[in-house]
Amino acid sequence: MIINPASTRLRARTVAIADPGPLEAYLTPTRSMCLVHGGQGVIGLGEVARFETDSPDAADVWWETFSAEIEDETEMPGVHGTGPIAFGSFAFDPDRSASPSVMIVPETVIGHRAGHSWVTQMSYDVVDADPPRIQAPPRRAPITSVAPGVIGEQRWRELAGQVQEILGEADLERVLLMRDTMVRTADPIDPRWIVETLIRREPDAWTYLVEGAVGVTSKLMVGDLDGLLRTRALTHGPTGDDSNASRILDALRGRGPIAAEHRRTVEWSAERIAPFCSAVRYSPFPGLVWADEDRLLSTDVTGAALPDTRSLAVVSGLHPAPFVSGLPAWKAADTLAEVEEVDRGRITGPLGWVDRDGDGEWVTDWRGAQIDGTDPNLAHVFTGQAVSRDDDITALSEELEAKVRATLAVVGL
Repeated sequence: MIINPASTRLRARTVAIADPGPLEAYLTPTRSMCLVHGGQGVIGLGEVARFETDSPDAADVWWETFSAEIEDETEMPGVHGTGPIAFGSFAFDPDRSASPSVMIVPETVIGHRAGHSWVTQMSYDVVDADPPRIQAPPRRAPITSVAPGVIGEQRWRELAGQVQEILGEADLERVLLMRDTMVRTADPIDPRWIVETLIRREPDAWTYLVEGAVGVTSKLMVGDLDGLLRTRALTHGPTGDDSNASRILDALRGRGPIAAEHRRTVEWSAERIAPFCSAVRYSPFPGLVWADEDRLLSTDVTGAALPDTRSLAVVSGLHPAPFVSGLPAWKAADTLAEVEEVDRGRITGPLGWVDRDGDGEWVTDWRGAQIDGTDPNLAHVFTGQAVSRDDDITALSEELEAKVRATLAVVGL
C-alpha cells in the first residue's frame, strides 16, 4: 500500500551546513527516525510519503521509481547519502507477522558523514527554507509494570528443549530463540529518551529508530557507500566471566568450536555479498565486541561494489542473518517458523536508509524494543538467546534472564 499525496511533484533541496553537533538533539517526540553511529549518520523528521510492503525487493522497486520523479536541487552533487532518502524497517518473517514492513520518506533530513554536513528538505509545494531546530530534552516515562510477554522464562526453556531435539535430527548448528517482555509506563514513551540513552551507553554502535522500532546494535548488515560494500559477521561468544576467558582468547586466535562457527558465518556472509562485488576480502582472525551482556566475535567482510549495486538488493540476499536466526540461516528460519511462538514484528528485521542512488546503511540485532503503534504507553521488548545442540538449557535460561535485564537497562526502560 502506498500512502502519499499526488497533487504536485515532490521537490527536494539539499544545502551544506556547518557541523550540527549531536544529531539526536534534533529529533522530535513523534514522526522522527534515525540511524547514527559514532556521531555520524542521518535523522529524518516528518513524513512526505510511505510505502507498506513485505520485502526489501518490493521496497527497492518502489523507491527507485518514486525517487526518480523527485525534483532534486542540491549544493552537494555526487556526495552519497545526501539528497532525498527513505528510511525502512522490515518484518523478520512477513509470513508470520502482523507488523507490515514500511518505507518512510521524511520531510526533513539532517546528515553528517565524512566531514560533510547537510540538510535536505522536501515538499509537494514550496520547500521550507527554515532550518530545523534543536529540541527540548526528552523526559523518561515512569515505568508502572514489567511483565513477561508471549514467551516467559519457563515457556522459553520448553521451546529451547524442542529446538535441541530438532538440532539433533537436522543439519543445524544453532537457532536464536526469542524471549519477550512487556513494559508499561505512566506517560507516553518518548523514543528520544531511549535513543539518547543508547548513544551514551554504546557510542560506537549503531543506534536506530524507525516507526517505533528502537535499539542499538553492532551488526551492520549492509553498508553500501562510496563504492564499498561491507557487512559485519557476528557470532555469539561465551559470557565474560573468568571461567570463559581462555575460550574467548582461543576464539580470537582462530581456535576452538566458537572460532569454527564464526568462520562459517563469515564464509556465509562472503558468499552472499560476492554476487554484488568485483572482489571480497576479510581477515582470517576475528575481533571482539565487548558488551555487558554479551561477547561477540566480529569480522568485517568488504568488497568493491559492482556498478548499479543497490543496498536493498544486498539486504534481501543477507536476510535473515545468522546472527538473528541461526546457522545455516535458512534452516534456522524454517525452524523458528515451526517452534517460536512470538511475533517478532520488525525487531531482528533489517532497518536502515537508502538514497536515490541505492546506496545506504542497514542494521539488525538480536534485541530491541517496539513501541506500540496504538498505545504509546506500551513497549514490547525482545531479547534473543542462541541455542545449540549440547547446551545446558538451565544455564542458557539464566544467561538469557541476565540479558533481558540488561536489554531493559540498555533501552532505558
